[in-house]
Amino acid sequence: MSSSARVIFFGPPACAAPYLRVIRDAGNDLVAVVTQPDKPKGRSKQLCPSPVKAAAQAEGLCVLQPDSCRDPQFIGQLRSLEPDVLLIVAYGKILCPNLLAVPRVATLNVHYSLLPAFRGAAPVQRALLAGLTETGVTLQHVSEELDAGDIVAQATLTIAEEDNTESLLARLTDLGAALVRAQLAAVLAGTAARTPQDPGQATLAPRLTKQDGLLNLEESALSLSNRVRAVTPWPGAAVCLRGQRLLIRQARPVSSPLPATPGQILALDPQHGPLIATGDGALQLLAVQPLGKKAMSGAEYLRGARLTMADRFQSGQDCC
Repeated sequence: MSSSARVIFFGPPACAAPYLRVIRDAGNDLVAVVTQPDKPKGRSKQLCPSPVKAAAQAEGLCVLQPDSCRDPQFIGQLRSLEPDVLLIVAYGKILCPNLLAVPRVATLNVHYSLLPAFRGAAPVQRALLAGLTETGVTLQHVSEELDAGDIVAQATLTIAEEDNTESLLARLTDLGAALVRAQLAAVLAGTAARTPQDPGQATLAPRLTKQDGLLNLEESALSLSNRVRAVTPWPGAAVCLRGQRLLIRQARPVSSPLPATPGQILALDPQHGPLIATGDGALQLLAVQPLGKKAMSGAEYLRGARLTMADRFQSGQDCC
């Protein structure tokens, strides 16, 4: 095999675009980029390309957008490109055996957890929901079972207290791109590690729904803070105030020795924002987004909301 590998990349989200640079900077031939069909967006429902399609087209790369990865014509098109490796990042589709057999060397996936923990579509969000202080990325061989393939290598990362899904995803992307850069040549040479996963240690990370963003103020402040981080930016952490939805974009748990009813306002802090009681402790609302408005700091919100100590926050399901 030549030193320049032929690679086909699969991935629709913005986090996948940096991998295009990694593949090419390492001297490989990126022969095609596979992403999902354009989707309607906004009120006009105009079809919009995925971020990775836009990045690929800007580099003059071949872009393929099959309606189904099982389409024999699409699989035949991939075979004609004679790839050595398929590299997948958050593609969102389970690949069939015929497709997995296309590359000469391997079909690889970058997964944003330390497998076998958090197999599935939302590993970053689920790690934050669980309140973990450490996560990482895994470079693995793709198998027919979801995220169950042999592990090539892993890299760990400390989750910062201020991380939410958006910021942690960006940090994990940098780590994942570095892992691909470090391991791809060894995979091509056949010298990379290949470690089977222990299925007994596997946990699942199912996709979030809008319901996951509805805050239950009966829960502890720490649990609520973790949920705010996990559902930001989507679907957003919602509470109810004066019969309207209020999104909490950033919050921190605070100890509260005084007995209070969940949702009760404990302080109207002009520097940091409202402090509200929860089932255990209190939650400082550092950034919020009122219905129909842009996100703002808790302090900015207080200056315009005219809250009083008599107001009370309610759980998100009470008005959403």
